[in-house]
Amino acid sequence: MNHSLFEPTMPELLSLRARAGELASGARRRSADRDAGTRHSPFRGRGMDYAESRAYAAGDDVRHIDWRVTARSGELHTKLFAPERERTSAVVVDTAAAMGFGTRACYKTVAAARLAALFVWAAVAQGDRICAASFGRHGGLIPSLAGRRGALRALDAICRWSSQAIADTPSETTLSVTLDSLARGLNSGAHVLLVVDQRSVDEDAERALRRLRRHHDVMAVVLVDAFERSRLPSGVYRVAALAGEAQLVVEADGEAPWQQAWRMAQESAVWRLRKVGAGAMIARSDQDPVQVLRDLLRGVPAVAVGE
Repeated sequence: MNHSLFEPTMPELLSLRARAGELASGARRRSADRDAGTRHSPFRGRGMDYAESRAYAAGDDVRHIDWRVTARSGELHTKLFAPERERTSAVVVDTAAAMGFGTRACYKTVAAARLAALFVWAAVAQGDRICAASFGRHGGLIPSLAGRRGALRALDAICRWSSQAIADTPSETTLSVTLDSLARGLNSGAHVLLVVDQRSVDEDAERALRRLRRHHDVMAVVLVDAFERSRLPSGVYRVAALAGEAQLVVEADGEAPWQQAWRMAQESAVWRLRKVGAGAMIARSDQDPVQVLRDLLRGVPAVAVGE
């Protein structure tokens, strides 16, 4: 049995470092900010933070004149800038019970870990500090750390957390609680990637996302299994579950009610995410993770699942 189909493995997540460079090939960062413009890197470039203003001196760049202080004092003043603090990239993975599911290629937990690993390696290449968090059957938070050590610590945690998605645990941590905890440890301007099941994006999560988006750049993948997006031949299907067996009825004239409900829930989750200013899309767990993240960075329409 190939266990990498059911749980992510550290060797596989490490190997994805070699593919992280593919994200920058023709990709641009899709930001919800109006002034974001076109970018040739998946992430925003570094800038300078305002430090203070002082009296203007010959040779100072006129573009940096502080007009507010000048007007208040009656004397020309110029702005001084300090290098921007190290930026942080944070990934948040869903370990809810729904993620321990798969009919093709792998469980959604594995697909989520692969997307997270690519994001982490791309961020390391940009010189970012790495932070990771999880919610669902296992809630966790790994504080930011720079370089390869930060990446390894985050990926090790993601492997451990993902195994909890198929374990029997008594309670679940919500996305909203995790986002609020994450925000308390981030400096302004962080990049945050969410990889979630549609059931996790509720009203509380929407409010937490709105708070997070005030200071950070957020994007999200709503991860689905191919079965959740496919049109099945008409018939009656037997389904086995822990609670026993059930039947799924598919009629010849279109989608079954449960298929329609799934689609509506997935698209509602993307709508909630975009409503608060996050870049978001639906992706299947059997898609190439590089293509999924590349499409997200390019701002491909929300339903981009190769239907």
